[in-house]
Amino acid sequence: MPLKVAFHTLGCKVNYYESEALKGEFRRAGFEVVDFEEPADVYVINTCTVTHLAERKSRQIIRRAKRRNPSALVAVTGCYAQVSPEDISSLGQVDLVTGTAGRLAIPEMVRKKLAGEDVLTGIDAYGKEAAFEELPWVGEGERTRAFLKIQDGCRQFCTYCIIPRARGPLRSLPLQKALEYLQEISRSGYKEVVLTGIHLGLYGIDLQPPLDLGSFLERAAAVEGIERLRLSSIEPWDFGDKLIEVIKENKKICRHLHIPLQSGDDRILKEMGRLYDTSFYRGLLKRLRDALPDLAVSTDIMVGFPGESEEQFRRGIDFVRECAFSRLHVFKYSPRSGTKAAAMAGQVRPEIKEARSREMISLGKELAGNYQEKFIGRRLEVLFEKVLPAENSGGKVAAEGLLEGLTSNYLRVRAPGLGNLRGQIREVLIKKNAGDYLTGVRLA
Repeated sequence: MPLKVAFHTLGCKVNYYESEALKGEFRRAGFEVVDFEEPADVYVINTCTVTHLAERKSRQIIRRAKRRNPSALVAVTGCYAQVSPEDISSLGQVDLVTGTAGRLAIPEMVRKKLAGEDVLTGIDAYGKEAAFEELPWVGEGERTRAFLKIQDGCRQFCTYCIIPRARGPLRSLPLQKALEYLQEISRSGYKEVVLTGIHLGLYGIDLQPPLDLGSFLERAAAVEGIERLRLSSIEPWDFGDKLIEVIKENKKICRHLHIPLQSGDDRILKEMGRLYDTSFYRGLLKRLRDALPDLAVSTDIMVGFPGESEEQFRRGIDFVRECAFSRLHVFKYSPRSGTKAAAMAGQVRPEIKEARSREMISLGKELAGNYQEKFIGRRLEVLFEKVLPAENSGGKVAAEGLLEGLTSNYLRVRAPGLGNLRGQIREVLIKKNAGDYLTGVRLA
């Protein structure tokens, strides 16, 4: 019987992609990949370090794996392991610790460990000459959207962020390899590809010859069979005229952009080490919306940054409302050891951060509802992801089933089925805003 390995992934889409690639490597090494809730011989936890909460969840998952099977081998990888390996080793429940590099070797390291051999492990700090670690794309089972990591690393060093230490310098997947993966994804039947990276907007800057994201998107959009290209996150300062023009001219590129704001107060933005102020961000949104009507813009907002006064928070609330985002991802500031912000005066009390977080989340729900309302009575193309069980369908549509999927501008839509259209794009007439999703009638 093959040995069983189970994965648990915390954090961002990049981590998700890397875990899927590692599952493929374990399968090639003869392991059977099972659900994390099942008993397994090996547990692999891909960790996140972006907040204290992410680190705490990582430790909880490690303990849960060991409780499930005390004799199992527990291997820990990812960003938390990269920056704080001693924290993980101190748990006394981990057999193997690796960081965010050299992960293709993990299956062989696990085999040696299971065979009782000594395995030398160590976490090395990234040097300036670090290379892009190519983790091969693998089919993602029941998913209808494929993820492709084309970039890693960050050089920005925002004062609150530990990720440059966790991920190292800028590195890009070579253009030809990226196009080959896109062709493979197309042959596998996927209609949408989510392009991911740590600082995606600087894709290609390290290649020889250098390349920019706009030029890459032009090449990627020419791959036959791929009907949608979705960008995971782009920093505000990375939107040059060319990138905006490429998105405008190519309908394959999804009309949803995630553009981190972090704060709606200029002094806080400066203290964060961000490369823009609210005037710049406001101007960027105008350029984008003039070029791309109906564009969905989601963002990240941090509350409780050191020194954030009530007045500055209110200013941020007002600016977020003005920006009319389609969705907010709200984070409470979390001190990260080794960052400038952790040593700043004026650390905000936890109960104040919590109250500000709740208020910002509430505003986010209001803005999301306002954006959805704009599309009542409109026809939207939906990539259907799943068929909901009949018991969730209710009423007249129970016999037909209920299809659920996403539009180009990242709206979740449900419509009566009459057949399994998973992975297919169909036009839907939007009838109602149901809160977390829209409902409509399929037209094709």
